[in-house]
Amino acid sequence: MQLAILAATAGVIGGLAAVERKGAFQLMLSRPLVLAPLLGLALGDAAGGLALGVPLELLFLGGVNLGGAVPENETLLAAALTSVVIPAGLCARTGADPALSALGLGVCAPLAMLGQQLDRRGEHRALGLAARARERLAAGDLDPARVQLAGLAWPLLTTGVICASVVLASPLLAAMRLHCGPRLVLALAGGWRAAQLLAVAAAIRAMRERRAAWLSALSALAVFGAALLLRAQR
Repeated sequence: MQLAILAATAGVIGGLAAVERKGAFQLMLSRPLVLAPLLGLALGDAAGGLALGVPLELLFLGGVNLGGAVPENETLLAAALTSVVIPAGLCARTGADPALSALGLGVCAPLAMLGQQLDRRGEHRALGLAARARERLAAGDLDPARVQLAGLAWPLLTTGVICASVVLASPLLAAMRLHCGPRLVLALAGGWRAAQLLAVAAAIRAMRERRAAWLSALSALAVFGAALLLRAQR
């Protein structure tokens, strides 16, 4: 019963975030940096959600939907990854540790490209609905917006169903994590760290500022210095 409640929660939040991404409110709630902690909080681990959302936000920082370009769906990946890792971490009593995060990312990574295909199909559906709305308007219907808004049902349902489904599958991910030996856990943790570094590199490349590399290096040194200072004070 508890897992079913979590699945319903993830489905609703993920679906609403997908609707927001398509232009319903434009409050940036669908970005991984915001969505993952909020979804993590709803599922029982906000800190774990934040740990998942930060690298995903950096990885997709340069992805924009302009003209005919349809980027990978960062919202679907962030929602699905959080929806499977957080319940799995609670089930395995490991939390969203690096090894579990790496396993979840390996399972969910193709969803970014699947979301891209779903976006394209959704845009085709939206074009058809727009044509139908124009026909109704020409026929004298002064409220064709209901037809147009029906296009938002596609991202709501597809993302919601996927998020709910991965929550129900999260015990399998928890079992995989518990069956990993110490060496495999260490290797998976290293893979997650590598993914974080890749995300940082992708974010730096996406920046248009010429001094981005130097500013990023200075920021890294500042963080490293702060970490050393905090460690020395313990």
